Amino acid sequence: MAKNNIKYTILLSVIILFFTAGQLFAQSEGWKKIADNVNKDQDQALLDTAEMEQYVKMDKAALEKELANLKSQDAKEQAEYTRLEKEYEALRAQEAQLKKDLENEREEIQAIEDAVRAIGKDAISISRDNPITAEFPERKEVLEGITQSTKFPGMNWIKALIEFYFSEIEESGRVVRREGKFIGPNGEETSGEILRIGKTTTYYKLSDGTVGFLEPEADGTTLKAVQGKTPGSMISNIKNFFDKSSDITSIDISSGAAFVNFRDEKSFADWLEQGGAIMYVLLALGIFAALIALERLVVLGTKSKASEKTMDHIKSMAEKGNWKEAKDFCSSKSRIPTCQMLDSALEHVGYSQDVLENALQESILKQSPKLERFLPTLALLATIAPLLGLLGTVSGMIQTFEVLTEVGSGDPAMLAGGISVALLTTYFGLSLAIPIMFVHHLLKAKVEKILVDMEEKGTAFIITLLKQGSK
Repeated sequence: MAKNNIKYTILLSVIILFFTAGQLFAQSEGWKKIADNVNKDQDQALLDTAEMEQYVKMDKAALEKELANLKSQDAKEQAEYTRLEKEYEALRAQEAQLKKDLENEREEIQAIEDAVRAIGKDAISISRDNPITAEFPERKEVLEGITQSTKFPGMNWIKALIEFYFSEIEESGRVVRREGKFIGPNGEETSGEILRIGKTTTYYKLSDGTVGFLEPEADGTTLKAVQGKTPGSMISNIKNFFDKSSDITSIDISSGAAFVNFRDEKSFADWLEQGGAIMYVLLALGIFAALIALERLVVLGTKSKASEKTMDHIKSMAEKGNWKEAKDFCSSKSRIPTCQMLDSALEHVGYSQDVLENALQESILKQSPKLERFLPTLALLATIAPLLGLLGTVSGMIQTFEVLTEVGSGDPAMLAGGISVALLTTYFGLSLAIPIMFVHHLLKAKVEKILVDMEEKGTAFIITLLKQGSK
């Protein structure tokens, strides 16, 4: 296409030259000279054109070769790119899998580390709660090194934990008797004989023969004498066991929890003070109920049923018409409610059956309030006592939670102590209500028995009077 353009250019130049030459020929006489020049220019143009065509052919071949080389290079690079792209995707997939595997391994390692540290903390807690650590204090340092270190716990630490638990099992089945130091009953460090039974019970024996229980201090490496009053039977068993005169001794299966009873023996005054004002109200209520119960027991204890012998004597006098003697006899038996009732009935001798029955009922109604005196009050006190105790508990719980709101709940012992104090009033209230209700039931049964006896004997006496009047 470049060759055709050159031809058209040459042809156009020739035409222009001829047109110019014609004009020049018309204007000048040097036409021949001009024609020669034009021919020369034409020949030169043809040579240039031929040379240009040769250059163009050479350039085209070089370009086509270069193009072929570039296409071949492009195909190779495209194939390499495809291969590298696949390799890159494979590497990315491998990287993702390796990251996933690494994360799983990290989680497993973290789980192992957490488990080892948790077991280490449990081991420290165990070592502090038994007297074995006092014999082997070095194991506490090993355990604390495991839990306090920031390094990953290796096999050495795991072996140390395993050795600790195996030694714990072994020592738990041993009875060890040794000489050692401990904090004595007076609070000062002293030396004496120590006898350990497993990991739950430890005794001490001083040079003067004093014996008692030992318990570990907070750090577990020191033993101290249990404060408080140890029961005499336990002291005797411990002495006999130390002297090998007996194979039986007292074992503390609670691992020290039972020692609270030795230390925390409190008097009734202490309980009253801890319970607060409600405890004093309950105490007054209990005293009042005791006075009522005592008074009723004395009064009702003097009241007795009319015996068959007494009734036969009264009936015999009535059958003989000795009304005055019968009335005087009933008046002399004032401690027998039935006789008091018959005394009232004898005042209506000769009247109709309705009058006699009404007289007896009236007498029973008069005797009933005297017999049931204070019993409703006693029942009311039995109902009020647990309610007052519950009121004291609720009040104590409110105060406990107000304190927790201010200082927080970081100390479970404080929370448990506050709740136990709050429950004192409920315990005391129930302790009062139960015996009060029991005494009320006994007194009520006694009154009902007396009233039933009065009705029974009164009905029989009316029948006797009616028979006597019909004769």
